[in-house]
Amino acid sequence: MRILKRCCIVGIGLLCCLALTNAMIQRDRNKTPEKIYVVPNIEQKKLVRKNTKLYEHLMPEPIDHEEVFYNIIIENNIFAPLGYKPPKIASTTYRLIGTQIPLGREIEAIAILQQTLEPKNIRIVSIGTKIAEDTFVVDIHPKQIILKKGKLRIPLKLRTKPFLK
Repeated sequence: MRILKRCCIVGIGLLCCLALTNAMIQRDRNKTPEKIYVVPNIEQKKLVRKNTKLYEHLMPEPIDHEEVFYNIIIENNIFAPLGYKPPKIASTTYRLIGTQIPLGREIEAIAILQQTLEPKNIRIVSIGTKIAEDTFVVDIHPKQIILKKGKLRIPLKLRTKPFLK
């Protein structure tokens, strides 16, 4: 019986403590008024509608969010180990070794190219030379040539290290 009386007294004491803390919290909430923000009246300019056909080329293309979501899976190998980065594939299979630009127009400008893949053949090319099935030499400048592969223009620059910096 004594244990039951003590449990009842402890329980009543806990309930009283909870009621007092609840009352104090309610009193604090009522003391702080809500903050009221006054938004100033801002004059809005009328939107000027531009000729959409004139600026059509500047409008961004619509984005397919599903395609962007799955594009990460397509680009990255999900079975590769963590931290794996695929090796970069060279955009061209040729390296520029040198160019010869004549002073007069009697001789054509020529460039010397070396294949980066096996077999490492060396070719001497001029403007209009067909290098691969869809790759042509478009222009030759000092220390640079420009190749055209389909609609893509690929510049090849001469890799020279300066003797003194």
